[in-house]
Amino acid sequence: MDRALLRTAAVIAAATVAGFWATLSADFVYDARLQILTDPFLHDPSNWWHVLTFRVLGMDVLDFNRPVHLASMMLDAAVWGRNPFGYHLTSVLLHAVNVVLVWLVLRVVLASGGREAPSPQALVPLIGAALFAFHPVVVEAVCEPTFREDLLAALFTLGAVVLASRHDPRVGVDVRRAVACAGCCLLAVGSKESGVAAPFVLAAFWLVFRRREPRDFWLAAVGAGLAVVTAFLAARFLLEPTPSRIFEIRPEYPGGSFVEAMKVEPRILAFYAQLIVFPANLCADYGGYSVRHLPLWLAGVILVILAGAGAVAAWRDRRVAFGLALTVLPLVPVSNLVPIYRAAADRYLYLPLAGIACVVACLLDAPWLHAREPRRRLATLVAIAAVVGLLAGCLERQQVWRSQLALWTDTYARNPGSFNGASGLAGALRETGRHAEAIEMARRAIALSEGGRGDAWMGLALAFEAAGRPTEADTAADKAVDLDPRLADPDARVAALAMERGEADLAKTILARRAAP
Repeated sequence: MDRALLRTAAVIAAATVAGFWATLSADFVYDARLQILTDPFLHDPSNWWHVLTFRVLGMDVLDFNRPVHLASMMLDAAVWGRNPFGYHLTSVLLHAVNVVLVWLVLRVVLASGGREAPSPQALVPLIGAALFAFHPVVVEAVCEPTFREDLLAALFTLGAVVLASRHDPRVGVDVRRAVACAGCCLLAVGSKESGVAAPFVLAAFWLVFRRREPRDFWLAAVGAGLAVVTAFLAARFLLEPTPSRIFEIRPEYPGGSFVEAMKVEPRILAFYAQLIVFPANLCADYGGYSVRHLPLWLAGVILVILAGAGAVAAWRDRRVAFGLALTVLPLVPVSNLVPIYRAAADRYLYLPLAGIACVVACLLDAPWLHAREPRRRLATLVAIAAVVGLLAGCLERQQVWRSQLALWTDTYARNPGSFNGASGLAGALRETGRHAEAIEMARRAIALSEGGRGDAWMGLALAFEAAGRPTEADTAADKAVDLDPRLADPDARVAALAMERGEADLAKTILARRAAP
């Protein structure tokens, strides 16, 4: 990489870090509070052996199936302990590297077909990289350290493409580069199961841009990538610990069955399309309320239009075909074809957004735009204005992820049907001393669970206890333990990562009083 490229890459990375500067002072929220503040696994150096050898695949620990992600988190734990700044810094830097990789991929894509590579200062690749850098849907993956798995899966998938794109067909097989590409595929799936898309993305790059050159290298790189990904997934499922005290509840299909899930999935995909074009209703916990504006028939129409437009664009410009592959392939593993814990989430769009950036860059570089300078300038100005608008939304969304109270207030406001939103907000209100509101929200969580969840009743008990109302706290705790006897042992719930340490200590105060003669 020459000096001009290095300078531009450094500017891109610095701009990305500046755009996420506010995140560096954010607290731990959501799952990070359990995995970093409560779970001792990340902070025990003896676990390095299990993680680096992938022995963790057979251990009953959180993210046992994502050893690369665990290694990243353990490195932060070794350096920063439980200080949120360091974890956020790592995630922001990873995102900055990914933005640079997207920029490099866009330069390669735009230079395909014998065209000259764009200069390091060329505007179109920079616009595409900026779209990926500052789109509000990336905020969830960047701002919540335990969602870093999506950053890592993208890092190694894009890294494999960049490595492969630099293959010189005159060299022959280029074993080292093929092994490096396969290693990236392994690291991608070791970061998150959706990394299974990495070798398929690599194959798409080959078939779209390099299919006319000798195929030995590409068969080696893609074939080895598929082999290591298959081997990892086989080990992941064969070694999975059962029964598990942490994964007590197994994921289910939306609607309860595969058929029902496939009726919901078109609405989710259409909703994703809306979030990318107009990210106005982002939420940390989506549900039926989130897609109420998209009946199945309308979702079907939207998807048919998008598929048709994509097919025409790809037919007219084969570069678009790779952008579409980079968009669609990473979505397949999170499209509810198999049960997953979250039917929809912003973080699922992290790597697909790189594909969207590629499509946008190809459209801005289309010959019909270049044929007329005024039209090209107008399209460029519109794209820049859109990126500025996305940056404003990105900065606003980062404020949501700064604290528990901000996150769950926003989540409940955007999805009043969310049990997680109501329960999380009740806990956040209790922690900030807003006891009356915490009690009201805990009751709302009970209503959303139709009174059948013991943890919802325990949340009400904790709210009453914090408000100095012990009699009502005891009554709610009785109901909680009746529904879920496991709640009688808060330490066991902490060990199962079903309760934070602070909540457990408060619960033990209530339970000890109940047991007193």
